[in-house]
Amino acid sequence: MTKYSSYPTTATTPMHFPQKLVTKFITKFSAGSAVVAAIAIACCTPTMPARAALFDGPVDRLPSVERDSLRKGQTVVTGDKGKYVARVLVTASPDAVWRVLTDYANLYKFIPNMTSSKVLESYGNRKVIEQVDTRQVFVVSIVSRTKLAIEETDRKQIDFRLIDGDLSKMEGYWKIEPVSAVPNRPANQILITYTVNAQPNDGTPTDAFYGIFKDALNDTLQAIKNEIKSRG
Repeated sequence: MTKYSSYPTTATTPMHFPQKLVTKFITKFSAGSAVVAAIAIACCTPTMPARAALFDGPVDRLPSVERDSLRKGQTVVTGDKGKYVARVLVTASPDAVWRVLTDYANLYKFIPNMTSSKVLESYGNRKVIEQVDTRQVFVVSIVSRTKLAIEETDRKQIDFRLIDGDLSKMEGYWKIEPVSAVPNRPANQILITYTVNAQPNDGTPTDAFYGIFKDALNDTLQAIKNEIKSRG
């Protein structure tokens, strides 16, 4: 191999620095490296979307059109052919909402077209109630009676199913969920959700039944909202 005279071929004598200067240099270099490393980690670590942490309540998870309507105080009803979900947002405590929804003996006093509501049996969180609905369709007065088995989950949900009456099927639940109007703040509102599957008896015009039933849901939830407000 050819040797070039511009590169030394013998070992050079190492330079010596004072120990204090070396220690000071190492300390500063180490601190600087730690800062650089921290910046690099912060820049490279992916962040979660703000919505996942701040906007993940029961209202936030709904489609934007439904969210906007609820926050404007409107009732939202979706579904068809007897299978519906109705929602309304109220400013109240869970206790206040629960007292109104479970006041079975007095529901007829504030729910439109309900002319009677009675508790037939009561066993703790299980009850049997009978309701009579009367409404005018053109010049005909239609009366519908339903006998429902109720099961309550305290201040969370009310499940119901038809055990007798003028329908072939009626089952579903009422659900209440606390909602915070401001992220990371205590809840000050309640989302009331009514999910139902109601089917008419044979011989009843299905299209007319579905239309009347769906239209009534808006009036029912608004009436419940107003009753909660009036009771304070």
